[in-house]
Amino acid sequence: MTGSIDEVRNWILKRHPERQTIDAEENLIQTRLVDSLTFVELVYVIENATDVEIDFDNIDIQDFQTLAAIEKAFFVAA
Repeated sequence: MTGSIDEVRNWILKRHPERQTIDAEENLIQTRLVDSLTFVELVYVIENATDVEIDFDNIDIQDFQTLAAIEKAFFVAA
């Protein structure tokens, strides 16, 4: 893997300059840090950070709820 979860965190923080940090367990969707308009872009950020293509037909929204869930699903080697 080429990147880290920090790339995802930084991408979110860049879009929300009022925020300084994001807790690993903070729900990104409920807090509207990621909404329906930016979700696809989030997927692309994860793909770029991991060099792995995400199959849109088999997306589990639970894998995108928090930074911890994203890290577990896409950054931790199985």
